[in-house]
Amino acid sequence: MKGSSRSAFSLIELLVVVAILGILVGIFFTGFSYVVAKQNEKQAKMEIVALKTAVDSYKLEHGAYPNCPGNVCTPGECLFLSLAGFHNAEGTLQVPPYPTTIPAGLFGYERMSFDVAEIPDVSHEDGNSMILWLSDTLGKDPEFLDPWGNEYVYEFPREDGGHGYLLFSMGPDGKREEGFNEDDVR
Repeated sequence: MKGSSRSAFSLIELLVVVAILGILVGIFFTGFSYVVAKQNEKQAKMEIVALKTAVDSYKLEHGAYPNCPGNVCTPGECLFLSLAGFHNAEGTLQVPPYPTTIPAGLFGYERMSFDVAEIPDVSHEDGNSMILWLSDTLGKDPEFLDPWGNEYVYEFPREDGGHGYLLFSMGPDGKREEGFNEDDVR
């Protein structure tokens, strides 16, 4: 008999090809995940710097850091309402709002996207209607979210009694990542 020619892969050859493809796909997804993680870290750092600048501008304008002395708002809502112009220096609601200190569009917030005449007439005690109106207008809760979908943590006055404020992201794993206060950058 003359030599026969092979017309198909053997099972071992097919398994080797599948294993090589699996390794290549694994390397691709690992590299892609690394790039996305680094991009999210850079975005969070940029947003923290922008928020810190806005908080410092607020203090220069109003003489105090954003706060809610009646604890009607969560710290995240207080930060958002203050930087969006809806909190005044005393921590009470300001209607019509002051000019915003938030960098335009950085967090998907454009104050020009709503009509000032539509703002509900509220006092601080019934501020929930303001928060509900903002949520409806913005299409999301009035808070600043990091790239991982967590609310940026704002603390003023500080629980540790320190000077200034704390502003940081909890990061992708829920641990404190980037913190800023008036005196130092961590």
